[in-house]
Amino acid sequence: MTDASSKESKIQDSETRNDSTGLNPEVPDWDATAFQDIDYHRRQFAEPYRSTVAFGKFVQSIVSCPEGEALDVACGAGANILHLSRILKNYYWNGIDIAGNVLFPYSNPIFKEHEIKVNLVVGNYYRLAEIFHRKFDLVFSIQTLLTIPAYEQAVDQLLAVTGKWLFVTGLFTDFNIDAKIEVMDYSWSVGTQGPYYYNVYGLDRFRGYCEARGCKEFITQDFEIDIDLKPPESRGFGTYTQTLSNGRRLQFTGPLLMPWKFIAIRMA
Repeated sequence: MTDASSKESKIQDSETRNDSTGLNPEVPDWDATAFQDIDYHRRQFAEPYRSTVAFGKFVQSIVSCPEGEALDVACGAGANILHLSRILKNYYWNGIDIAGNVLFPYSNPIFKEHEIKVNLVVGNYYRLAEIFHRKFDLVFSIQTLLTIPAYEQAVDQLLAVTGKWLFVTGLFTDFNIDAKIEVMDYSWSVGTQGPYYYNVYGLDRFRGYCEARGCKEFITQDFEIDIDLKPPESRGFGTYTQTLSNGRRLQFTGPLLMPWKFIAIRMA
């Protein structure tokens, strides 16, 4: 592994630990989980993950309008907003996260330093329509749908505030199967070990659900990472890769294979 790859491994060793959504009622304290995850959010700001770079290119290939308003749902501290704002330069950004009281004090000075105006809201993924009372040109749900017991209610809320495009990243397969995967990460401290979800959904069923609610266009792209990553030293959840004989890299976290997809859903 090169020095660059080693650095990326350290940055991404917990890339699959998702930003707080507030959707799993079995997790007792999302603020405590977010506080333990502060280093993860700081690393996101320092250098974009390979998935963030690839996702940005995917978004850029689809969005044709040069300006508008965007919302990142379950935005964490807001690192994705920082990186995407460099691509979508004339958009006004909003972010919402259930653990914003913990995370936003770390990100507000960063946005101020980069002269990026962002409206950061502390709130629940399940109440987007109630909180915002309007639609956004672009809505983002990045690495969040896999972390909840089922996606239907969350997608209803996302579509309710989407004016043009909803962008989703998550674990999807071409099999007609949904896998509900509940995990406990014992490398974390007591009270934040879970249970968490790493659900994998059948893409066709997800597409059908969106189309039944007004989706006009549904675009997908597989994400395959382009660097080698070692398993985390903690032996807890975190991205690592295994390389096949043809050079293709498979991504894992703990015992789970992660079939990442980028999805763009056009509503207007």
